[in-house]
Amino acid sequence: MAALESIRARFESLSKSALVDVNLPRFSDVDVATLIRDGKATEIGRIPARRNLFFDEQANILIVLKTTIKESEVRDILPYLDLILAAHATDAVPQGGGNTASASGKHDLNSRTLAADGFDDLVVTEEHTYVIWKQQLHLSRPRARLQRPAIYFTANLRIAEQLHSGSQRPKEQLLKPFEPLPANVLESLAFSRAPGAADIYISESRITKVAPKPPNLTDTVKPIRGASRRAFPAVPAVFTRIRYSTLPDAIIASLHLETSHVIAGTTTIHKADLNVTNADVKDLTNVALPLEARGADETVLLYKVTPHTQAHAERNSLAESPVSISVRAEALLDQGSRISLEIDWQAHIDLTHTWQKPHYRWSRAAGHSSYHKKSLSAHSITRPSMDTTSGASTDRTEHTSNGGSIVFNFHAASTTYESSEFKISVHCNNRSTRAKKFGLMMLHPRSSTTTKPRPTTGHTTIAAATIDGSTTSDLLASLFNAPALEKAKPPDVLDLNPDARIGPLPPGACFETHMPFKALRSGVLDLGVLRIIDLDTRQTVDVRELPDVIALGRIESERG
Repeated sequence: MAALESIRARFESLSKSALVDVNLPRFSDVDVATLIRDGKATEIGRIPARRNLFFDEQANILIVLKTTIKESEVRDILPYLDLILAAHATDAVPQGGGNTASASGKHDLNSRTLAADGFDDLVVTEEHTYVIWKQQLHLSRPRARLQRPAIYFTANLRIAEQLHSGSQRPKEQLLKPFEPLPANVLESLAFSRAPGAADIYISESRITKVAPKPPNLTDTVKPIRGASRRAFPAVPAVFTRIRYSTLPDAIIASLHLETSHVIAGTTTIHKADLNVTNADVKDLTNVALPLEARGADETVLLYKVTPHTQAHAERNSLAESPVSISVRAEALLDQGSRISLEIDWQAHIDLTHTWQKPHYRWSRAAGHSSYHKKSLSAHSITRPSMDTTSGASTDRTEHTSNGGSIVFNFHAASTTYESSEFKISVHCNNRSTRAKKFGLMMLHPRSSTTTKPRPTTGHTTIAAATIDGSTTSDLLASLFNAPALEKAKPPDVLDLNPDARIGPLPPGACFETHMPFKALRSGVLDLGVLRIIDLDTRQTVDVRELPDVIALGRIESERG
């Protein structure tokens, strides 16, 4: 206790003549010690400071302790002190009709407790002793929504907590023998519990704070307080959001990184990671980092999230898996400041919200149904007897299927050219116990029967025009006051398949054939519907999930 009283006495002597100054210099390499040695200590307050701050940045903070105590006494007391550095956010809103602004509340962002003897420099002059700390503090985003956020900093020197609690801390953290367990603090609220309901229980040991602890004035030592001279306006440097799109047995997550338009400089993205619990994450963008972006630029990174087998099995679970997002960036402003950005946040994703791969089953025999009968929906089939898989690349993939099924794989090149021919590769695997023979034919989209709405007018006017094939339907519709039929959509491709057949294919055998087409227009091509016919049983199945093929224009084909 005598040593503690001696430390308190020396700290009180230090606090009487000490002053803590907190600055945010524009350049992190400013040499304050040289200014003090050159007799320019008053220039510390005139160092160019930051005009504004950014959330998620690592702020470079300069803390200077000025005192009249001798150097030896300062060095003796610093090992027993803590330096508490904190950042606070406030919302400056105008009051009344004037132009003044006041703080509407304080929101703690982040704080660090440092050993005071870990200073960067100590300078002694004829009259004063200066202790210099250069520290970084991460500026996290406030939980409250602020209209005009501003950040200010505080730095306090106090006696280390270990000196206060060291003598009072028990040597062994063990439960006392023959002592009852902690009481249930919610026991008094159980009087209206319904019969058979679960007990409401919170252990008394889990309550860390009920009311502010009354200060002990005899043991309290006032800390040495310091704060920044003003609050700095703060805005987000990078806006982040995430979106999801479902695929068969997977989810595509798109991470959007939008640089704020107020940044006058270049933002370099060094790292962007996405981790999902109970799932495998694959980067689909494959962008070489670092990646530079200017103000208002948006960078989109794609990730494929494949749930584990356990996540698929728990379809009835309502729990969502957490998504951890980590971004590391650096902003180089035109004014010369270099800012480090660290963005870490979590979202949630429902791994069970994926639609299964399309499965098909054979229809009835041809004699029991019409030739143009609508095919079964792939999402309403529970017991498939044939699996199909389509892809836009020429690489083969592994597929699982039930025993006794037929597997068809469709592959095609992702791009072609207008008025050029391309092929779709059809690979058949007979996993049944009987030999099979199949026929393949294309069903192009039928003419749409949807009607165009007619404007409601008081009278009907027929314009004088030449009657030809393109205006006959409109003329008849005008005469009989009926809605006009929509014109048939021309096909995107020309089917060049005379007669595609597979088989006879023994059990366990594979066969591959090609179906040629000709692109009639540019853009994403609608290939239509492929009908697979079992030549033995006359059963059919219609496949709509065919590879996506994009036809480029004629000019691009001539250049190629």
